[in-house]
This record gives sequence, C-alpha cells and structure tokens, in this order.
Amino acid sequence: MAKASGFAVLLPKDRITTFLECVAEERAFAEPVADFQHSRTAPLVCFVVSAGKLTHIGLGRRGARAGTGLSRLNIDQAEELSEPVSIRRILNRLPKRNAASVRKRFESGGLLTEKGFSAVVESIRQLAPQASTLLERFSQARERRIQRLSVKARDNLAQQKEALLTALSIAGLSRDPVQEWTPSDGMPVSFLDGLPSVRLREDPMVVNDLQNLPGFEVIKTYPYGAAVFESEETSERLTVILANRLPLEEQTGTDLIYFNETYQSFVMVQYKAMERADRKSGIPLYLYRLPDTQLKEEIDRMNAALGTLKACAPNTDIGGFRLTENPFFLKLCPRLVFNPDDVGLVPGMYLPLDYWKLLESDPGIKGPKGGLRITYDNAKRHFDNTSFTTVVSKAWVGTTPSQSQVLQDVIRATLETGKAVAIAIKPKKSTEPRDDDQEIEEEALDE
Repeated sequence: MAKASGFAVLLPKDRITTFLECVAEERAFAEPVADFQHSRTAPLVCFVVSAGKLTHIGLGRRGARAGTGLSRLNIDQAEELSEPVSIRRILNRLPKRNAASVRKRFESGGLLTEKGFSAVVESIRQLAPQASTLLERFSQARERRIQRLSVKARDNLAQQKEALLTALSIAGLSRDPVQEWTPSDGMPVSFLDGLPSVRLREDPMVVNDLQNLPGFEVIKTYPYGAAVFESEETSERLTVILANRLPLEEQTGTDLIYFNETYQSFVMVQYKAMERADRKSGIPLYLYRLPDTQLKEEIDRMNAALGTLKACAPNTDIGGFRLTENPFFLKLCPRLVFNPDDVGLVPGMYLPLDYWKLLESDPGIKGPKGGLRITYDNAKRHFDNTSFTTVVSKAWVGTTPSQSQVLQDVIRATLETGKAVAIAIKPKKSTEPRDDDQEIEEEALDE
C-alpha cells in the first residue's frame, strides 16, 4: 500500500533561477536527482532547500530515467514560504530517533523515511504556520482522525473510494484530486464528504447532469452527496453522487453504476472481498468462497433486471453496438484497506456476470477439501483494471440506449440494498464555447 512521503531537494545556484521562473509561471520544474523508488499513485512532498534554508514546498512525482543512476523529479504546485526556514531549526525540533536520517537527507538530498517525513511535517507546521494548510493532509492529527473511525466505517470508505477511482479512470480524468481527502470532525456520511471538490446537490451543473440520467426521479428521493471532477485541458467532466439511506457504519458495501451519456450506456459493478490464505511457499493465496447467500440474492436481482432488458427492441444504431449487452460485472479483489493518499486502483478480477454463472458451476473451482472457491488460477481469465477501463470507456460493453431508458426499477432495487451506490455520469462533451473563450471572440469582433 503506497503512502505519502517527502523528498529533500537541494538546488545548486545555477538551477535556482530556472526553478523560480517555473514557480512564477505556474509551470512544472524538472530536476535530475539520485535514483529513488516511490509509487506514482501516492503523494510526494518536495522540500526545496537553497543555501541551508527551506524556501518552497511543492508536490513531486518520480519521472523517467535521467541518466545512469539518475531519475527525473518533476515538481509542481510549488509554494514559497513567506519567510525561509533554517534547516537547522527544523532539525532541532525533531525527535532524536529521526534526527540523524533526516539530517543526512537535508545535507545531500533524497527520499525521507516514512517516520522521518512525518516528523519533518510536524516540525515545519510549528515553525511556519503559513505552510500548515498545505501540510495539513499529511499531519499526525489527520492520521489520528482517520484511526478514530470504526473498522466498519473505514471499510466502507475504502470501497467508496475504490468505486470513485474506477469511475475517474473510465472517464479518463486525473485521480489526483482524491488525495486531497480530509476527514471531517464528525462521522462522515460518505467518502465525498472529505473532498474539497464536493458541490451542493443544488449546484446547476450537478442537477443538469442528473436530469439527463435515466432513473433520476428515483435517485433524487434518496439522500446523496455530489461532486464534479473536471479537466481544465479537455473540459471533460465527471459528476459523481453517492446515494445511501443508511449511516456509514451500517452500510453493507458499495456498488458502482457508470453512465456514459454519449453512448447512453450503463455498466454496473459489485465489489466482493477475497480472503487471504497463507501457503507453504510464502506466496499468499486470495480466494472467494462459495456459496454466498447475499451474493445469490444480488444475482437474482440482476437476473430479474436482465429479463426486462432483453424485452427491449434490438439495437439498430452504431452508437448502441455492444460486445455484450449484459451490464453487470463483479470485481473480486483483496480486502480493501482505507488509505486516502493512494490513488492506485486495487488489483483484482473483473468478471462479467455471464462468465460468473459458468464459473460458479465449473468443477475446477472445487478446493482440496471439497469446498468451492474462486481464485486467480481457477478463474482462468478476467479483466484487469486496464482492460476493464478500456472496454467500458468507449461503451463496448453495457446497456443499449433503449435498454437504458427502462432501468429505473433496477436503480431503485439497487438503492434499497443497504449499500452505498456510487453513480458516475460522464456527460457529453460540450461543444459550446466557454465563457472566457466567448469573451475573447467578442473582443475580437469589437476591434
């Protein structure tokens, strides 16, 4: 599980000017540094040091190789401290157990240890209160608030976060905004509560997207939170709502409903946790045991919905072509651990419902003691995160336009299960000029 860390960046005199120019122009800055390992799905906080003083704090990402033993460190969103802070003062406030390793990094540059990073964050927050907002999400206080949540609450937040990350991946939008999650003082109602990008349900953009969603009349009768994620470069956006009728600690999991408005296609995913079993080889075995009474009830509900979908008129439009018109998928994955800093998708198996029906009656799933279990080996094949994202993003699988119009009862049944339902709407890309573009055109005409 990838976690946030920090990197001490020592800039030589001949690079400081270039760095400051990038900061002023809000451009990313790249610096070759000694090769290091850090997951690209977790935050990397860069502490920029010049002449023995901390001058800037930014977010970094490990880039491509920059030569023998070197990696490119890309620094973005760098903020200048109102007053530089002496590295000596930072070191003097560190616990003795962390001081030696941190001093070495600030003298020669490099990646901090997990505990060293945490200690540096607390030291800087005391010495430079103006940096507290930036470093708040990496503070020990934030970690304590997360740990105070019950195990059940953290499990449900982890599933909701995974559903949100999946939807963002399918939509082709950055998952980085999810790293800004901060726990509220009280018990959150859903994962969206901790995101600064959350909008009120009355927001015109949210309402407009929901009105174009088949089944909206049912959804709006349930309590929900909504968020809009948007790409500044492409103007693509994704509206996500989390609807539920139970408190976080009473929910029984999460379902994802993804709607592509361009192709009028629904895809629905149910998440199921696999158990971990230790083997003599030391390589863990992940398995999902059968029978599962709750899953059987859920599949019965899916089968009833399929009967309704099959009664729809056959598709005759190229935009409605699907490799499979069955919108239901299961994702089996190791039990999720709630870590809001990691925006990587959890590895797992996406299995189409039709394939699952064959698999659960296949003799190959019988274990050595006669029990039934699904594993990576006996499942034979599956969609991974990348392949699933590919086929869903362009609506190669899912409901046809005519089928999507009759899903209101299916959505109602899903909302009544006691799970949180993450509903993601990818609207058609607007061809209308943005306000700023329109102003430029009007100015040109006036001239």
